[in-house]
Amino acid sequence: MKSEITEEFISGFCKAQNQTRMVVCELEKLEDGSIKLLSSDCAYGKCEHSKDCLLMGQIK
Repeated sequence: MKSEITEEFISGFCKAQNQTRMVVCELEKLEDGSIKLLSSDCAYGKCEHSKDCLLMGQIK
């Protein structure tokens, strides 16, 4: 079974911008059923709020 790559829109509150945002994410569903974030159109990972991000926490 091959991994599957999908694009999803995640909507929620962004602490860094202090507003509701919609983020486009590219996700890879791995053979073991887990999901890996490949890319997003926000600063997730570099943002100071990444560890407790409510918006991106939806995809974990």
